[in-house]
Amino acid sequence: MTTWQDELVDRLRTALPGDAVRPYGSVVSRELDVWSDLDVVLTTTSALDAQLLLGAELWAWQESVSEGRQVLRVVARDGRRVDLTVTGPALVLPDRPADDTVRFDAALAAVRLGRGNLLIGLHLVLGIGRATLVESMRIADAAAGTDHHPLPTPSDADAVAVAALASGSLGPATALRAYTLYGERRAVREPGYAPDASGLVALLGLARAT
Repeated sequence: MTTWQDELVDRLRTALPGDAVRPYGSVVSRELDVWSDLDVVLTTTSALDAQLLLGAELWAWQESVSEGRQVLRVVARDGRRVDLTVTGPALVLPDRPADDTVRFDAALAAVRLGRGNLLIGLHLVLGIGRATLVESMRIADAAAGTDHHPLPTPSDADAVAVAALASGSLGPATALRAYTLYGERRAVREPGYAPDASGLVALLGLARAT
């Protein structure tokens, strides 16, 4: 069975010399499940555009660069996840989304919860919940003109909403609820910010369709 991981490896090998593309992990062992990403090592000779190379718009990512080595973990807008280790010139990335860290954590939480790893999944969800409460506290501060709140504020209702993330059964949709709640509260506080759950929705859809 040909998977999207196989198709992406073929695309990379078309763009780069064959020995410059070295997949590893589940795509090689064939221990793939619906939540699997693609792990691949690339050797580059020029600074390539990451989105053109992968044939996908990036939705969220983590990056570290040291001594000519770039480690890039991406979530595409179409739901595919790719872990790249690039030796040589680093891949060129688009402008980072304002909520990139929360997006990436939400995607990772969905994968962990989808695989039944409730400990790490909930840890990630609660991190998003904490970020949501920070947004809510800032909303309360702005409304009252102070950060001193001896009495309840309208934003206290957000504490109940965040607590509800950990109630009931935990699954991939919990990550989507967490990101949605965060986005709603940040949009209230920050003019011009618009939440975008498209990559996370696509990730969930890709898992269901696989």
